[in-house]
Amino acid sequence: MTRRDDQSGVVLVNVLVVLAIAGGLLMLLVNTQDSSIARVSRRADASLLEQIALGAEASVIDALRRDLDNAPDVDHMNEAWALGVIQNEVQLPTGTFSVKITDLQSKFNINQLSTITAGTQEFARRLMSALDQPPETADQIGRILNAIGPVKDLEALKAFGISEQAILALEPFVTALPIEGTVNLNTVDPFLLGVMMQNDSQANQLLRIRERQGSLSLETFRSIGALRPQNSGFTSNAYLADILAEAGVARLRMRTMIVRQNDRGIKSVDILERRFVDGLPDAGDT
Repeated sequence: MTRRDDQSGVVLVNVLVVLAIAGGLLMLLVNTQDSSIARVSRRADASLLEQIALGAEASVIDALRRDLDNAPDVDHMNEAWALGVIQNEVQLPTGTFSVKITDLQSKFNINQLSTITAGTQEFARRLMSALDQPPETADQIGRILNAIGPVKDLEALKAFGISEQAILALEPFVTALPIEGTVNLNTVDPFLLGVMMQNDSQANQLLRIRERQGSLSLETFRSIGALRPQNSGFTSNAYLADILAEAGVARLRMRTMIVRQNDRGIKSVDILERRFVDGLPDAGDT
């Protein structure tokens, strides 16, 4: 009797061990399956977001190309092309979606100092003074760029001795562009416009007119008895499209630098750089 009970206990333990192992394997299988399903779902959401973002990017490029035909002499954010593609954050069936457009020529292009001229150098010195920075820093930047050529961003100047303080002061009003171009008076920051005009009264008049009418023109300057400042214009050919999209648990933010050409009968719109800021971990720069 006792021997049978001992043997029964051993069998029971073996059965329980087998059941435990089987249960563990089943749980592992279920968890693995759930993980795989979740992974597939995330990838599906990411793929959807990529298509949404690329579609929005294509719409911006198409709008900028059409603008070269419809209104090549003026650019601002109240034009039909801009109003047609800019999208404030909105909830779609897939999730959050927005498209922001930044005119990169609303700032002074530091790369213009790579070709030293009296006008650009004098303006750069005046800007440094307005930012409470040593005017001679502008001369230093000019010498650097004249020696090494254009830079990709302001941060690159640190390696040549330009201080962090000077870079931070310049960043809101200065950029580094790969193309030539003037500061767009229709999108320029009020502070930078004041430095360019050297006349606060006229600068304020222009800002009020721009706010009321949406844009400026040579006629606007004539009407207030002002001269258009050097290195300024009314058009832009460099833009940043900032696209945000969400779907399910996935999130994607894509930033695309777009440049246009409208010269000697050549009209084109090209992607200079595309960056995925978050989401799509397997994606890289193009």
